[in-house]
Amino acid sequence: MDIKEKIITIEEMTPTELRAAWRNTYGTPVPPALGRSLVRRALSARLQEPEAGKLAQVELRQLGALGRKDERRKEGRISTEAKPGTWLSRTWHDEVHEVVVLESGCEYRGKTFGSLSAVASHITGAKWSGPRFFGLNSPRLGELKVAANG
Repeated sequence: MDIKEKIITIEEMTPTELRAAWRNTYGTPVPPALGRSLVRRALSARLQEPEAGKLAQVELRQLGALGRKDERRKEGRISTEAKPGTWLSRTWHDEVHEVVVLESGCEYRGKTFGSLSAVASHITGAKWSGPRFFGLNSPRLGELKVAANG
């Protein structure tokens, strides 16, 4: 089996298989802070070391950051990057505010804004993070209603 096939095998492993592969490769249990994405990358990198050489410390830190980012997106949170066509609704001071995400910007009450943050600031009269205001980076959806067109 060549390296490409081995990497494909790693990508298709279940969490139990990944833990076993980690223990066989590194001789320790998977550290709790590592998500599946990073475990897969580390195992794949270890396979390639004989041909490509070891990763530098800075590259290992970058991989760690990527793994944490991927896992946060998979923890039941909605990505802060709403796709065009997504409809967002937020109740603010007993008034419902509805936004449609466009290719570039957002539409709110017939007017186009450059970002969700611009809409949130317009609604509240204060500087706001649009994704935060509309609940896109919160595991608790509260009053948020998201529906994708399509």
